[in-house]
Amino acid sequence: MATIDPWGHNLLKELIIMVEDKEEGLLRRTPIIGEMIIEAEQRGEERGEQKAIAELLGRLLARRIGRRPTADEERSIVERARLLGPGEVEDALLDLEGEALVRWLAAPIRSS
Repeated sequence: MATIDPWGHNLLKELIIMVEDKEEGLLRRTPIIGEMIIEAEQRGEERGEQKAIAELLGRLLARRIGRRPTADEERSIVERARLLGPGEVEDALLDLEGEALVRWLAAPIRSS
């Protein structure tokens, strides 16, 4: 590669610079691509936030029922937090006892 590219250019590094440079980034200034980059960043932040909420609620559930939640229970927590809000799920996790909590998670979701 050194004989073909004696200057040491690296396409991946150049692309990263064009994306990450918020002031001068060529890709960020390109209308459609810039919008896609911003949208992807926002989705990543939302997913990170949702994942943190799901982990917190999952740990709380595990403490309340004395075991790790099943995959279905984890999905139910995330879905309920998304539809009802994390506060309502947190209230249920704090107010309901073991088996009642498991039944609540298995029941169809009713919006408030």
